[in-house]
Amino acid sequence: MPDVKPKYANYPERELKVVIGSNINAATIKSLTRLTIGTYEMSFLQQENGKRTCDAVKTALHPMVKTQGFTVATEASREFVGVFKAASAAATYSVWVSTPFELTQSGHLLWVKYQELTGENRVGVAYKLATAFSADDVTNLLKTAVKNAVKLAEGEAFTLKGNPAPRFQKKAAAPAAEQPAGETAEAAAPAEAVEAPAAPQA
Repeated sequence: MPDVKPKYANYPERELKVVIGSNINAATIKSLTRLTIGTYEMSFLQQENGKRTCDAVKTALHPMVKTQGFTVATEASREFVGVFKAASAAATYSVWVSTPFELTQSGHLLWVKYQELTGENRVGVAYKLATAFSADDVTNLLKTAVKNAVKLAEGEAFTLKGNPAPRFQKKAAAPAAEQPAGETAEAAAPAEAVEAPAAPQA
C-alpha cells in the first residue's frame, strides 16, 4: 500500500507542525486546513464577535494570574484577532483567536498550546471551532490542551486526535425457553387463530 502523506493543520506557529490525526470529521479537517481572511478584511460584525471572544480569553486567563502566578501578555497581529501568552516558571499557555474564513460567516477557530518548561517539556494542543466563545469554553480548552500534552522528540509533529466513535455492544440474545423433549420449535410456538391455548400434554 502506498504511504499516506500526513495532512497538516493551518496551525498558528511555524516552530511546531500539527498533523491532523484520526477520528476528525471531514468538515472539521477542511476548517483546520483553510486560510482565514485576516483582520483587515473583517466586517464590523465580525470584529465585534472577535472582540467578545478575546474578552472571554482574558476572563479565562485572569484566575491563573491571581492564583497560579502567571503573567499574561498580548501580541499585535494582522492575521489573528487576538494573541495571548500566559507564562509562569513551570509552563506557558498560548492562545490564538483566528479571524473567520469568509466575509459572510462568523465561525472562527480558537487554538491553545500548552508547554511545560520543566520535567519532560510536554506539549499539548487543542482547538475549537464555533461562532462564539464564552470564558467557560476557553477554560475547558486550556484544560484539554494540558490533557493532550505529550513528550515530543526534536522536530516531531504534534498529532491532533478526535473523539473515537462510541462502541455499541450487541445485547446477548435471551436464552430460548426450555422445550419438552421431542418437541420442535414449530410445535412449541402458539398456533394462529386459536381461541384458547391447548391443554399441556402429560
